[in-house]
Amino acid sequence: MKNAGVVVVVSLCAVLGVSLWLGEHFRALEYDAKQTFKVGKHRIAIETKSFSITSGDNGPAEVIVSCHDGDTTMKSSFNADLFSDLRPAYLSWEDVDHDWYRDLVIWKLGSIRGLEATEFISSVDGQLHVMRMQRQRPLADAFGVW
Repeated sequence: MKNAGVVVVVSLCAVLGVSLWLGEHFRALEYDAKQTFKVGKHRIAIETKSFSITSGDNGPAEVIVSCHDGDTTMKSSFNADLFSDLRPAYLSWEDVDHDWYRDLVIWKLGSIRGLEATEFISSVDGQLHVMRMQRQRPLADAFGVW
């Protein structure tokens, strides 16, 4: 009976661990900050710049991705008013290129009340790639909280 209980607990922990590893981890990047990430065996940096001095609470932004092959600047936007906290970029960890390792997907504000992802950083080569199919997801309803 004791052995059966141990087997059940170990099995549940294994299922939970695999589901967390394979699941999507979604996070917002800070305004006007540079952050580094490890994607596979590669270190990359992502910098966000929001141009709030000229536009107030919302307006254009840039997302600068620095990989070992150079820097890429992507246009984005932000909305930091009282009722929404929509950042210039969001990230998720997903297996985009089907190599069993998680790649870093970059999400930017897109259509009304939605996010779009067209680029990802591969865990294989640590470089920025364009997705074959653009991804979209709705925004959360509560003050930019995910």
